[in-house]
Amino acid sequence: MKKIINGSPMWATLLHLGTNMWGRKGEYHPTPYSDTLKTDMKLWRQLTSELPKHGFNTVLIDMGEAVKLESHPELAVTGSLDKKEFAEELARLRSLGLTPLPKFNFSNAHNAWLQDYALMVGTETYNKVCRDVVEETIDIFNKPEFFHLGLEEENQYQEYFDVKVMRSPNKKTEDAKALFKVCFDNGVRPWMWVDFKSVEDFGGEEAFRKNISKDVLMSNYHYGLVHEDIPWVRFYRTLEEWGYDQVPTCSTYTMSSNDRWTMAYCKEHLTNTLCGYMTASWLKTYPHLYYGHMHDIYTFGYAKKEVYPEER
Repeated sequence: MKKIINGSPMWATLLHLGTNMWGRKGEYHPTPYSDTLKTDMKLWRQLTSELPKHGFNTVLIDMGEAVKLESHPELAVTGSLDKKEFAEELARLRSLGLTPLPKFNFSNAHNAWLQDYALMVGTETYNKVCRDVVEETIDIFNKPEFFHLGLEEENQYQEYFDVKVMRSPNKKTEDAKALFKVCFDNGVRPWMWVDFKSVEDFGGEEAFRKNISKDVLMSNYHYGLVHEDIPWVRFYRTLEEWGYDQVPTCSTYTMSSNDRWTMAYCKEHLTNTLCGYMTASWLKTYPHLYYGHMHDIYTFGYAKKEVYPEER
């Protein structure tokens, strides 16, 4: 595997610090928007303190509304951390031996944290807000190695929205490349979700390979059975053929053995592009979900020991 985090492959988990990704403000959604920060910080610290014990070296932080940005304080909610508080949290994570990395989702299906700006896609106002958010967050993280930009499932998960915001493949590509440029200009490598379906959002294989830089780190995701007959699984090999570095994403969200199956499959079939693995429980950081989080953390760590005994 490629060594991309302090001389090691990435062994990561995605944890939600912000939660306003899915339901827009003022609209019905199964995962509703909240005007207050819902994350339980005691649980957050408890979970992150467990990560090094189970072989993790990276925590991908789903930011959303969690930190009050100076460039756009209107995106904050009651309880959002100020930059000093968050800087102290980043220092704590690093003291544990973890590399914290930022994630915002700029998919039109997952950008409720942008509030009314989410309805302004295609305008210079929207573009400037996105640039400001990425640039300030890069500064907060002191130029992180990677910046996850989301960008997936845009045309698949807007059925609950009162107002659906759709982009043509050309516009989606233009906006994504603008975000990549902000990262590259600041010495940070962009990272995104991608699966065989979301490639179509960028115009299909030919357009995707032409327009999306090989310097963008990819995370395909699949949480069920791992078998060659499944398109999401085969897409790991497709990304290898296309020459994109990747961090496959597994989860106990659907099946507890998915972590081990994913690692075994990718270890066998990926020889040039594999950079590590990430798990995503897709559980909010709420106290009553403690055991679900710990199940995901423990299962990933166990899979790592079983499939990669050579890794410490």
